[in-house]
Amino acid sequence: MTARRASGLLSLAVSLTTILMISPSTPTSPAWAASTAGNLPAEVAAHFTPEDVARGGAYMGGRYRLFAIGIALRLAILLVLIGTPASATLRNLAVRLAPARPAVAVAIYVALLVLTFELLALPLGYYAGFVREHAFGLSTQTRTSWLVDRVKGLVLSLALAVPLGSLLALLWRRYPGRWVLPAWGLGAFAMVVLVTLAPIIIDPLFNTIRPLRDPDLRQRVIALAGRAGVPVDQVYEIDASRRTRKGNAYFTGLGRTKRIVLYDTLLAGSSPDEVELVVAHEIGHWKRAHIWKGIGLSLLGMGLALWCASRILEWAVRRGGFHLAGPADVAALPLFLLVLFVLNLVSLPIQNGISRYFEREADRTSLELTGNATAFIRSEVQLARSNLADLTPPPVVVWLLYTHPPVAERIRQAGAFAAGARARP
Repeated sequence: MTARRASGLLSLAVSLTTILMISPSTPTSPAWAASTAGNLPAEVAAHFTPEDVARGGAYMGGRYRLFAIGIALRLAILLVLIGTPASATLRNLAVRLAPARPAVAVAIYVALLVLTFELLALPLGYYAGFVREHAFGLSTQTRTSWLVDRVKGLVLSLALAVPLGSLLALLWRRYPGRWVLPAWGLGAFAMVVLVTLAPIIIDPLFNTIRPLRDPDLRQRVIALAGRAGVPVDQVYEIDASRRTRKGNAYFTGLGRTKRIVLYDTLLAGSSPDEVELVVAHEIGHWKRAHIWKGIGLSLLGMGLALWCASRILEWAVRRGGFHLAGPADVAALPLFLLVLFVLNLVSLPIQNGISRYFEREADRTSLELTGNATAFIRSEVQLARSNLADLTPPPVVVWLLYTHPPVAERIRQAGAFAAGARARP
């Protein structure tokens, strides 16, 4: 790829971003607001005020734009690294820093690559993660706290990327043309280890996590899990309020590290019935083995992506013009990342469609376990308000980006469950 072509693609990415930012049909524009104001879903009109709709649309509409800008930025960085001598320059610098130690030079190159991405993404990350969250009254972080989190994230990225990137480069060198299978094995091992260790090693780096302090609620949750046939000895709470006013809960870990974690903001703003509903949803993920299914699907996707990347890397070396010294050149890593990034982007609707299916299953399980559709709806309304959810998302945005069903759909599902329960003798 010539520098002129890289510059052209960079201009295209910037142009697309500009169009997305100023388009009159974007979800937060006056045209979109006018088109939805008189045509709200019944579930939204019944439970939310016009101010709720407008505020959630403004917040999430901006997040949609920031998502597009983030994609364009990452594409631009990768295209510049690939289409100019930039990646080769980083490689040469790494070699000069460790001239007699190739493995160390590779590690230095990977670290330089991570630092390049972090520095270029920092302004957008600061605006999206700090400035805008404060503007909407969602963040409780100080600027210092945000920067500390960012540094911790960078150190963690380096700790993961340097050994994995170095091992990948070693596989390229040792098994030219045959590195896909061992790379897939390396990725599978890393994925399972990370999912297993995240609750006990990674999460505590950023938050204080402790057993749920309310003894009555803890016993209620454990009894609920017992009725579901899911062994839960402990439920945890996390001090999310040190960063945000949003509420959430999640299921994490594997084997002995698996656990349900509740935001302290959720506990503070919800009734015991509502908390029980949220926990029942997480138990639904556990009961239906969604984490294992997700890992399995991810491994299939990883194998396909690695195979595609191997074919494209071979083509790039044969074609020339990418400033690569050979098929095992670590400077090809940005091209490898670009292939994975594009494949992930193209498959995003499929990934998110599967995620929404899992979430519907977990919602159904939570309703079956508790039989409390009223608390389910109250919980959805409370979380939508505290998190500034988009209550009227465009269908194409749901299809592309939503990992969970929209709020109106989830309330509708609960209403249908309640109606079915009343109809049963």
